[in-house]
Order: sequence, then structure tokens, then C-alpha cells
Amino acid sequence: MIDIQEVGTGGGSIARVDMGALHVGPESAGAQPGPVCYVLGGAEPTITDANLILGRLGVDRFLGGEIKLDIDGARRALEARIAKPLGLDLVAAADGILRIATTKMSHMVRWVTTERGLDAADFTLVAYGGAGPLHAAMVGRELRIAKVVVPRAPGHFSAYGMLVAELQRDFVKTWFTPLADASFAVMEETYVAMERRGREAVQGSEVAVAGVVVQRAADMRYVGQEHAVTVELPVELFAAEDRDGIKTRFDSVHATRYGYSARGEKAELVSLRSAVTGVLRKPTFEPIAAGIATPAAAAFRGTRAVYFAELDRSVDTPTYDRASLLAENRIAGPALIEEYASTTVVHPGDVVTVDAFGDLVIEILRR
Repeated sequence: MIDIQEVGTGGGSIARVDMGALHVGPESAGAQPGPVCYVLGGAEPTITDANLILGRLGVDRFLGGEIKLDIDGARRALEARIAKPLGLDLVAAADGILRIATTKMSHMVRWVTTERGLDAADFTLVAYGGAGPLHAAMVGRELRIAKVVVPRAPGHFSAYGMLVAELQRDFVKTWFTPLADASFAVMEETYVAMERRGREAVQGSEVAVAGVVVQRAADMRYVGQEHAVTVELPVELFAAEDRDGIKTRFDSVHATRYGYSARGEKAELVSLRSAVTGVLRKPTFEPIAAGIATPAAAAFRGTRAVYFAELDRSVDTPTYDRASLLAENRIAGPALIEEYASTTVVHPGDVVTVDAFGDLVIEILRR
């Protein structure tokens, strides 16, 4: 099981008018028939169609120019199904689609952070996938996130992660026991048994591992509570039979999650957890060639009109070939950075810097 939260606002998400209101997703046109602009039979306007109409996607540059997008078809579909029913002009309708999509994405990020007692503004947003870099700056601004990172080849980022992810086996054993009465001998025996199974599974796989790492944790709660939180427990706590140390760690995690802790209240164990990880040898990241702040002329691909809501108008926006950018290049928005499977939108006032490994680091203007 992987802790992933999804929101139905991908590039193929369909925009529609229902009871006089604009909705985006979760219904999707998928890859077949896909957005209207793919010319594969799609008839419902999508987020991709809206991005094309606003100039964020190039008609002749999609997938490295392999597919020519039909902007006229996208305009007709959006005009008939969204703009006219709502009494909006075409640009306002397309912008409305992106605003709703951004809000839905932002709500999901807020949910997965505040649910854990975290503030999204304290983090850096990593944008990947084909459509992620198109909307990342808008989501970052919505959440007051100061920095967005677009890794190299964002369209293949998930596949790369799957290939280099550690080999891990997780075990859990239910064990309802008051912390004050918990036997360290029984806990140690339980953990050792789970870890033995984990080591056998990891080392017996066909994947060569460089080493094995073991992490222990427990699900804990205050006596009388219904919900538990997971607390990481270093092996040293068991060797020292440090009951107070376990309670202190639980109080801290509870305070982070719920905003308070009750240090004087008794705690109980709900289950014991063990994660056995086979560490893989990772490929070496190769740095890209270094340049200066100003991108080389070869990286510039001309300009096109792009609509930005913060300016309330379309402006001639420079476009760049990402493959031709060098480390230390800096580009002030508005700008578009295009590559085979994605386009990164740099909004007015934002600044993007290419780091030593070719990642795009966007500094979001705080308004």
C-alpha cells in the first residue's frame, strides 16, 4: 500500500456546466478519445484544451512536435459547452477552468498536510507528470509555497522513482496493551520475529540489495481515544527499556498531528510495526554543463501570446527549449520552458533558476 492522494484534475479532466455552475472533473476524456484538440474523437472540453486556448501549450510543439493540436476545435467545443451557457467570453471560460482545477489541487495538498499537523507553506512543491509543471506555480501561489521544483524529464518522474525505490516489506501486529504494563521482552520478541521475516523476504528476492535497514514503530493513543498515531521508535529505547522515552515521543507526535498533547494522561499501544528495507544501489546523477545567468541564444524558441490572470490580459511570452538550458541560467517570468513531454509555466514576477543537475527551481512571488 502506498499513501497517495489523488485529485481528478488531470489534463484530460472534462469541464462541464451543471445547474448554471462550472465543474471540472472527475470525469476524464483519458487518452482515448482524449481532449478535443487531440482530434481523436473527443467532444468535451478539457483542461488541456483550456491550456491550449490560453497559449500555455504550443499548437505545433506537443510531444516534441509529433502531434499537431487543433486549437480551432478546442475553441469551438469550449465556446459551445462552457462560454455561451455561462455568458462568458472564451478566454474567461478557459481561465475559469484552470482556476477551478488549481483550487481542487490546492485543497488536496492542504488536506494531506493539515491532516498531519503540517503547513504546506513550510515545504517545497515538486511538480512532475506531463501536466504538473503547467499548474505548479498557480498551486504554489494558492498555498503560499515559496519554491517549486520541476525535476528533469517530469513526464517520466514516477517511472524513474519506481525503478530506484527501495525494496521494503512492512509488518504490523495488533497488540492492545497499556504502555505502563507493556513487556519489553514481548515487544522485542515480536519485533525480532517480524524483522526476521522481512530480512528473509528482502534478501531472498531477485533484486540485489546493498544493505538492509530496519525501522520500528508503534501505533499509540491516549487511553479512551479511538484514533491512534504512528510513532517511530529507535531500537535504543528497547535496549534501555525506556518507557518514558516512548511516551515522550508519542506526546510529541500527537501534538504535531492534533495541536495538543496530554503528558499527564496514560497511553496505550495499539499495534507494533516493523519496516525492513533493502537499500538499492542508486545511479549517479550527472550534472549538466554550466552556463551564466542569461540563457544561450540557442535555447530561445520565440514568443507567443499567453494569458495570465494576474495581468488580466495576454502578453508576448518568451519560450525556451529546456534541453538547451544550462546550469545557473535564470529566467524571469512570464516565460514558458518546453520539453518533449511537458511545459513549465513561469508566471509574471516569478524567477526560475536551472540547478547543477538540470532541475528547474521556481521562486514564487509573494503577493
